[in-house]
Amino acid sequence: MSIKINNIIYKALIFDVDDTLIDTSKSYDEAIKKTVTHFTLSNVTDEPINLVRTHGIAYGVNNDWNVTWILIQLLKQFSIEQWEAVLTNQVIDEINPQSIEYINIKEYFQTIYLGKPPFNGQGLIDTAEQKMYHDHFFPTIKQLGVKIAVVTSRPTDEALHTLNNVNQLLGKFIDSEDVIISMGSQNEQGQLIAEKPSPKPILECVNRLKAGLKACVYIGNSTSDYLAARDAGVDFIQVGTSTIDRCNEPNGFNYLKLDSVNELIIDYCTKS
Repeated sequence: MSIKINNIIYKALIFDVDDTLIDTSKSYDEAIKKTVTHFTLSNVTDEPINLVRTHGIAYGVNNDWNVTWILIQLLKQFSIEQWEAVLTNQVIDEINPQSIEYINIKEYFQTIYLGKPPFNGQGLIDTAEQKMYHDHFFPTIKQLGVKIAVVTSRPTDEALHTLNNVNQLLGKFIDSEDVIISMGSQNEQGQLIAEKPSPKPILECVNRLKAGLKACVYIGNSTSDYLAARDAGVDFIQVGTSTIDRCNEPNGFNYLKLDSVNELIIDYCTKS
């Protein structure tokens, strides 16, 4: 079974989670803001957060702990007019996740996001996240017989909580945990799978789906998502309004931009 999107036939859809399926503007983004304020006494808005996510790819900004750490360093060391150049030229030292400062930032962030105790302890993951897809979205795709998988930079426990406990997608629409690649997932050799923008998590997912590269499409919202798909040799569908600088696209790579995932079934999909 397959699905036709923009006149291209796919047998598997691989989804990002944050700001693709789930609106995290009042959860992850709010946790970033509160953590930055706690450590710097400065307030940040969406604009500098988006700037870091757009220009800080070399620092692993698909991870919001890293985004938070970078914002704190920028506020401490540079004027906001310098931020884009600082990020582009990688002026800030490489992130050290084992440093005391990073660990403290991460722990404060997680308390806000997960709550205390984690999950259902009134953290933002349980109180502030909303799905971005219609109720008939996944049933429609499932009816087409298309395989559904996920590649996300969420830690595994957070990904499973959101996909299973909160939104009841696992088992009903996503066949098994095996096709959910998240931060902490391992390959067959027991090695940690790199995070996006590395293509490795998408390649691992394609392998587990037992589908060819051209039979799959990755659906996400960010530059990291785009780069991971492009370098994996998998077509990419961007949803949302993020600015992505497209470049070095190989022959045969297909890119499509939509306002939301719901357009996949409203305007672009027919049973093949």
